[in-house]
Amino acid sequence: MNDFRNPRVSLTRATLLTIAILMMMAGGRGSAIGQNEDPAIEAELARIAQETAVLRELPPLSQIDDVLLSRAELQAMMPQLIAQEIDLAEVAADARSLAALGLIPAGLDLVDLSVRLMGEQAAGFYDPITDEMLVVSDGEGDLGIEQYFYAHEIVHALQDAHLDPDDLMEETSNPNSDSALARLALYEGDAVAASNDYLAQHPELAMAILREVGADFPELDQAPPIVGITLIFPYASGFTFVDRLRAEGGWDAVDAAYADMPLSTEQILHPLKYLERDSPSVVPLPDPAVILGEGWRTVDDDTLGELQIAILLAKLAPGAGINALTAEIDLPEAARNAAAGWDGDRFALWEDADGGRETLLWRSVWDTPQDARAFSRALAQAGNARWGSVFNGESPDDVALVTPEIAARIVLAGQEVLYVQAPELPLADTAMAALRNAPKPDPAPGPD
Repeated sequence: MNDFRNPRVSLTRATLLTIAILMMMAGGRGSAIGQNEDPAIEAELARIAQETAVLRELPPLSQIDDVLLSRAELQAMMPQLIAQEIDLAEVAADARSLAALGLIPAGLDLVDLSVRLMGEQAAGFYDPITDEMLVVSDGEGDLGIEQYFYAHEIVHALQDAHLDPDDLMEETSNPNSDSALARLALYEGDAVAASNDYLAQHPELAMAILREVGADFPELDQAPPIVGITLIFPYASGFTFVDRLRAEGGWDAVDAAYADMPLSTEQILHPLKYLERDSPSVVPLPDPAVILGEGWRTVDDDTLGELQIAILLAKLAPGAGINALTAEIDLPEAARNAAAGWDGDRFALWEDADGGRETLLWRSVWDTPQDARAFSRALAQAGNARWGSVFNGESPDDVALVTPEIAARIVLAGQEVLYVQAPELPLADTAMAALRNAPKPDPAPGPD
């Protein structure tokens, strides 16, 4: 189902973006599209493209440049594709932030992880830069389940041709992972919905699809939950979002969303918040050089958003958080509830001149003081489990946790929750004071 170079950031602006854009939710295990010179196969691909365009209610494409590769050839391309799409320094910064937040193990090689995941699951993609459709072709017979995958990729080509005048599909970076993941959910949810319509016209493919969904994916099963869940999210939750838009106004409502993109995973998880234009607040952070001195710099800064906060609070084991039967997101209710009042957040990882000390700052704003309180309590519980110690203080609204390795503080301030993490308490206190004195979040505009 997945393709290449769409603006898809599953949780970081470069690293897991690469994983997400080259993954197939159902894999495509070894059967064939056919050889490029086979007129019958070419005619069949043309039929699928025409039928999909009709189902999606968009003008059919006049030409499609199909590039058919064997699975071995596609897998051999993966390292080069990754090298073209990511900045290694940005990958390293992403990994440090994710590890500081407790979302991945420290030292995890995200590039290697992406190669292994793609080798397990990649089955082709549409490239909006070259307008090429790369599909697996092992030369073993007629089209079967690949009809479904090809229909999915045709939708991406239709999006590129008719719904993306500003070439958003060609962007590979975004300073806000949450908004980029929401945008990806529109692209993928649209493609899932249309390819499901194709499947409904060809029910003989249904059992083969079910077998693919139930296949074993050992690399994905052993990946950190933030990886697997954010890979599935654009397809599963994106489909639900697009389905709601279609219920409101058919494909015209989906088309209109490309000119008014969803801005957060909150809007995808709760489509009414998109329909009512409940947009996230902009959350500013202080400058590390101003607070701690010229030797300090920002390594990375980004937005987590409702989905990734829920994953963080859930404290899941590898492979958890995805329903094995339905391939839907399946997070614990307590984590979902604690993240549901999200209205905006921003985190930053700072380091000193020697790179030996790191300080993490995270500022979030919530819909109500009650929502903020629920999140602050859940965050403290997650921290207790992570560090094997206990957040405590004279007030439950201002608590600290100190171990030989880390000092962390959580402060509840009205509708804001402030979190800092540093090697020692005085540094954490200084960072917390800076958060308290930072400019107020910029509230999102209300619906027109």
